[in-house]
Amino acid sequence: MVGVAGRSKGCNTCRKRRVKCDEAKPQCYRCLKAGFECLGYERATQWRHTSIAPRPASNMYAPEFMDSTQHGFMSMSYSLTRELSLVAFEKDVCTAHMFSNFVWRSYGCLWLDQAAEGKLGDLSFDAVRALAQLNFGLSNRAQDLQLKGVAQYGRCLRVLAEELGKDGTAAQGSQRLVVPILVLMMVSAIQADRTAAVFHLKAIRKVLTLCGPEAFQLQPLRNAFEAARATLLVASLFSRRRTFLEEPHWQDVPWALDPLGKSAQSQLLDILVTIPGLLEEDGHIDDVATRPSDDFIDPTFILDEQLISRVKLCGQIAAQLERLYHWRWDWQYEYGQCVTIEESGWQPNSPTSRGSYGEIPQLQFGRSVYANDIMLYNAALMWLMSLLWKLEPSGAASIIEGCAQRAAVTSTPSSAQSPPMLSPHDILFEPLRRPGASYSIRDPAIEICRAFDWQCRRHEQHAASADQTCLYLFPLGMARAALDDDLDAQEWMDSMLDTSPITAGYGKHGGSVVNFGSYITKLALDPIIIKTEDVSRTTQAEMFNKSFLPYSTNLQDFNFLSAPNPPANIICLTP
Repeated sequence: MVGVAGRSKGCNTCRKRRVKCDEAKPQCYRCLKAGFECLGYERATQWRHTSIAPRPASNMYAPEFMDSTQHGFMSMSYSLTRELSLVAFEKDVCTAHMFSNFVWRSYGCLWLDQAAEGKLGDLSFDAVRALAQLNFGLSNRAQDLQLKGVAQYGRCLRVLAEELGKDGTAAQGSQRLVVPILVLMMVSAIQADRTAAVFHLKAIRKVLTLCGPEAFQLQPLRNAFEAARATLLVASLFSRRRTFLEEPHWQDVPWALDPLGKSAQSQLLDILVTIPGLLEEDGHIDDVATRPSDDFIDPTFILDEQLISRVKLCGQIAAQLERLYHWRWDWQYEYGQCVTIEESGWQPNSPTSRGSYGEIPQLQFGRSVYANDIMLYNAALMWLMSLLWKLEPSGAASIIEGCAQRAAVTSTPSSAQSPPMLSPHDILFEPLRRPGASYSIRDPAIEICRAFDWQCRRHEQHAASADQTCLYLFPLGMARAALDDDLDAQEWMDSMLDTSPITAGYGKHGGSVVNFGSYITKLALDPIIIKTEDVSRTTQAEMFNKSFLPYSTNLQDFNFLSAPNPPANIICLTP
């Protein structure tokens, strides 16, 4: 071609034959003499690569490429080549990266997807964009995207402040504000901005209280309400302040149109939202105990006030513990067959290091949501048991066993799939623990670890699930606090969390995010117990009467005390 150095000017036939052409027109003599058809001198248009960016070497003929094609597939790399601009694909790439976080995806089940599609309003769409840009920028050290995300976040905050400041925020459609607030809360979390987090918590509380529970009866806002409820729960546990979400209408009305749509996780949250109120009452008791002495107040009056408050609070805790055991029985009737032992057992080359726990059989769950249910149940159990051991160390074991036995007697199968004639003694809980089988919080902590051990090996399955999980890591944080003195358990939890960069390092330096460790006593970890046959029935009744009886009409309400042949229940003795 003219003007292109190093390119042949010969005919197309001679070029293909790689011989010198005499360039005769219209047909070269060399082709005619040799008996070949001369294809002329016209050239097809060629598009040349003109980018100044370095061009990556092709791996088309690399050995690994050839091996993969011989087996019927070709491994694909999704990293963008350097000559392509991210601008055209920025939104899709950033959003896809955001949804690769299985914790966020499960937390935002339904509502986060619709917000990303722009179906829940402009503010929700812009908030998701801010989260996606900032998250991608931080993960890939792309400073320009970080700046874009921060700028977008600031614009969303201004719009949100205007919306919250308007009169009539409770008007129809205002309940949708809970979605962008939740997304912006996630932005503040990855920025570790506590001031912004407090602002978002107040905003969530304001929207919920103004709109009322009736505004969240339809999807996806019902899932958004559930995520908001879990977020406010964690904040209330941290502040030790009662939450309005413990009121019955907040536990019933959102599911009034679809009672069967209330999941086992939602039922557990109904119990968990009562715990901040119990912590607040416990704080009041501690305040009375540490009240400065006053010469005008009889010290016995203070002691009596403290005792009455403690007994009353123990009754409230016992009511929730029995409710929790009821939940566990119902769950076992419905899903107990979905929990088994993995036949292969634990392998030494497993990605998780179990240390001395290697002999414990590995659990297997039918679905990821079942493992999360068991983890959340044990988290609630640890809270209630720890409070009982703190308030009534001499009667906690009796209260725990009494609650478990009453729950067993009054629980019946509610599912059509469950045999209605089964007695509580016919129900097998293995490989999990039976309600009331443990008095130490170590046991539910280990059961949390066993369930998460199964979860961490199936993060992809969890990400693909359509089930919402609002408190994915919360139970493991509590287990870490309870097993703080167990180095093998800590190593086990670290290895489980390190299986994914999304969970790696969670709680390693701070334990439970809600400071659960401050409620753990020595007896809660290692109860000192003796069999009741070593204690007279009179002593048994007296001890229970002092700790719990004011919340019963008579001893006949407690089968384990009034039975003709009481079982070998236990009494905990203070050292």
